[in-house]
Amino acid sequence: MVLVVALLSALVLIGQSPASQLAVAVTQPSPSPSESPTAQPWDLDADIGAVMVFSWRGSVDWSVVRPLLVNDQIGGVLLFTPNFGGNTADLKSWSDKLQALASSTCLGHPILVMLDEEGGEVANVKASFAPPWPSVMAAGGPERVRELERVNGAGLRAAGVGLNLAPVADVRTNPRDGIIGARSFGANPSLVAPLVGAAVQGLHDGGVGATVKHFPGLGGAAGDPHVAIPTDPESETQWEAVQMPAFQAGIAAGADAVMVTSVYVPGLGGGSMPAMFSAPVVGKLRTQLGFEGVIVTDSLSMGGIGARWPLPEAAVMALAAGNDMLLLGNGDPNYEADAVSAVRGAVLSGRLDRTKLHESAMRVNALRDRWGGRYTPCRPALIA
Repeated sequence: MVLVVALLSALVLIGQSPASQLAVAVTQPSPSPSESPTAQPWDLDADIGAVMVFSWRGSVDWSVVRPLLVNDQIGGVLLFTPNFGGNTADLKSWSDKLQALASSTCLGHPILVMLDEEGGEVANVKASFAPPWPSVMAAGGPERVRELERVNGAGLRAAGVGLNLAPVADVRTNPRDGIIGARSFGANPSLVAPLVGAAVQGLHDGGVGATVKHFPGLGGAAGDPHVAIPTDPESETQWEAVQMPAFQAGIAAGADAVMVTSVYVPGLGGGSMPAMFSAPVVGKLRTQLGFEGVIVTDSLSMGGIGARWPLPEAAVMALAAGNDMLLLGNGDPNYEADAVSAVRGAVLSGRLDRTKLHESAMRVNALRDRWGGRYTPCRPALIA
């Protein structure tokens, strides 16, 4: 019997598409309220690890990082220039090392290697394939944007990157904005929206996943969430006319992920919570925009967030609000491991819904299977 189950599991991993794996996962019956989280047939540690994205400072040794990635079954790694020096060869070495780790330790899916490669100065790989600032790309129209992002995507794919944290969909309408600037395609929603869609298509053409950000939009707010959480006082009607169209276009073009950021949007039902911790705001992606992919947080270690919530608590709050994948972003992998422990405790106590966590993990795993790097699934052991 054990052999049969093992072989069937292998066939599922090898023979089904990510979409069909997701369909199977989310149609499993929900547990009754009386059931303990530990009574589920799913692997709790694997589900928690899947939704976590680790980062570490360039000075942190691999001997520190490796056991945490393995023990916590971490699904994603976000690399920055200090990790690999900004050159493609060293980035490829890191990507290969991470996929070799996933294969050798029998992780169920490849590790999703992620990067910020928006264009202009926001380019962690300092290579010829990096596009110019989005504000510069915009002058060439949608076809030019798509071609530049195709080249960018192909370069990233060759270096082992699976998911680019781009394009930026923010429509910049506030001159006191302190973070978006030239990262935006412009100030006119009717011009920005098709450029965002073209950027998503171009990254797919090149072979990498695309993340539309920073939902619900930073371009209309003064300030910088890396310093303090800004407030956008726009009404829902204003938001629907200005910021929403670009996110709609990115989703329609097939965006794999949408990043929710740290901004107060009381007009959208966010109240006194930043968007990424607000279930009504995060929920708009599912209910109003029809997005079925991965909802990912902006860094949970940005200055504005860290000043109010320690990372372990922020991780629990982000999942409770409806996010699927967490950019921990602290740089200290041991502290990031504390966030993993906090989420486990929140599930076991009933604070976090076990079934919703599993559904998030299945979305993330489908993304890992689609865009992850070279990975060799472990063969099931043959038991006589």
